[in-house]
Amino acid sequence: MVVDDHPLMRKGIRDIIESEAEFSVCCEADSANRAIRMIAREEPDIVIVDISLGGEASGIDLIRALAARKIKTRALVLSMHTDTFFVERAIRAGARGYIAKSEAPRIIIEALRSVLRGGLYVSGSISGAFIDRLMNEQRWDTVLDIECLSNRELEILELIGRGFKSSEISKKLNISVNTVECHRKNIRTKLKIETSADLARNAIAWVHSMKK
Repeated sequence: MVVDDHPLMRKGIRDIIESEAEFSVCCEADSANRAIRMIAREEPDIVIVDISLGGEASGIDLIRALAARKIKTRALVLSMHTDTFFVERAIRAGARGYIAKSEAPRIIIEALRSVLRGGLYVSGSISGAFIDRLMNEQRWDTVLDIECLSNRELEILELIGRGFKSSEISKKLNISVNTVECHRKNIRTKLKIETSADLARNAIAWVHSMKK
C-alpha cells in the first residue's frame, strides 16, 4: 500500500514498485485515517508512508496506530525529512525502514526486499548520521526540549526554523492557516517561549544544531 497526499507521488511510487514482477500495489490513500481503514480491509504486507500527510494525523501517527492495533503490516517511511530526529521517531513508533525521497528509485525496491526479509532498512543518505546518533547517544533536544511536542508540532517547528511562514506551512502540510497558528501557540506554550520572534529564533537555532 502507498500512503502519500500527492497523487503524482503515489503514481510514481506505484510505477516503481510494479516494475518488479514480485510486487504489486493493492491500494492507495492520501491520509492516515483513510489508510488505517484500508489496511484493516486489504491487509497489505507493507505500507509505504510519508510523514507529512494532509489532515491532523501524520505518517508516524499511522505507524503507531498499526502497532497499537497489532496489525502485522510493516511500515516503510518514504519522506523528504532527512534529519535523524524524524528517523528516530519513526523507528521508535514501529517503522521497519526509512528512505529519503531524494534516493534513486531502485532504493525503494531494495528497501522492500530488506523489510520483507525481516530487516531494518535506512537509506544510505541518512544512515551514517542515524547510526552516529545512536552510537554516541546524543540528544537532539540540546537547544529545545522537543520531546513534549507531537509529531505535527515537530514538523511545524522544523518548517519555522527553515524560514517558512504560516501561509506556506499551511499549503505544504495541507492544513488551514488557523490550524498552523494553533499549533504555533501550542508549541510556544509547551516550550515556554513567550513571543513569535523568540519561537522563530529558537527554531532556527534548533534546525541549525541538527546539521552539526
